Amino acid sequence: MNLLYIGTSGYYFSDWIGTVYPEGLSKTHLLKYYATVWNFNAVELNFTYYTIPNYKTIVSMLRKTPQTFVFSVKLPNSVTHQGWKTLSLPEQDIEKTLSALEPMICEGRLKVLLAQFPYAFRYTKENMQYIQELRGKIDLPIAIEFRHCSWDNDQVYDFLRTHELSFVITDEPRIKDLFPYRVIRTSSISYFRYHGRNEKWFVSGAERYNYEYSFEQLREFAKDIVDIAKESEDLFVFFNNCYRGKAVQNALTLHSILENTFLGR
Repeated sequence: MNLLYIGTSGYYFSDWIGTVYPEGLSKTHLLKYYATVWNFNAVELNFTYYTIPNYKTIVSMLRKTPQTFVFSVKLPNSVTHQGWKTLSLPEQDIEKTLSALEPMICEGRLKVLLAQFPYAFRYTKENMQYIQELRGKIDLPIAIEFRHCSWDNDQVYDFLRTHELSFVITDEPRIKDLFPYRVIRTSSISYFRYHGRNEKWFVSGAERYNYEYSFEQLREFAKDIVDIAKESEDLFVFFNNCYRGKAVQNALTLHSILENTFLGR
């Protein structure tokens, strides 16, 4: 394994103030606090799903973090949640996103793009073709997350390997038809996302991510991470159970488990 990156899916939520960030900390200082006080070495940017970033914002984020700090960037919802419905890639949004990310790319700090597809995105030949076309438009590492269990088959994993796409290993509630937890590597990059196991998954709002993993659960995850790390060049671990900062606490605890119990061997 080259490097292990651990962090959270996003770094600012209003309910993190007073729970994991101190009261009164300016929004402009949050990312620096995230990187230097909590000492995370990566973040998964998710605001890019809602709004195409601008060049100035990206440069500012680079200057607020150490040179060793890296980013995963979520692709816009027009790519993952809209375009496939008409089998038409929003090429302009892709181009705008990549143009804004150019400073991050040039510094070698954009490590991977995240394409998180929705539950409604099912396994079909047409949707496979859509992913293949997306791959053809982006000459950067891409991690693919599926939410529907129909994608859990060997043909899909072989397809991802063929097109050098990273399979996102997800942990989420054990609910019928949601994608199960599968520790599978399809490229040199391994990518874990922990969403929590709140069974109120199909509700709107933050309640979906109101879940805190136990120490025992995190220790089991650590074993899987160590096993797959042996064959990975880079390995990313992001917690998305962001309700009231639970993602931060779980990420810090997992890092401690890995450092003290497994990686120290």
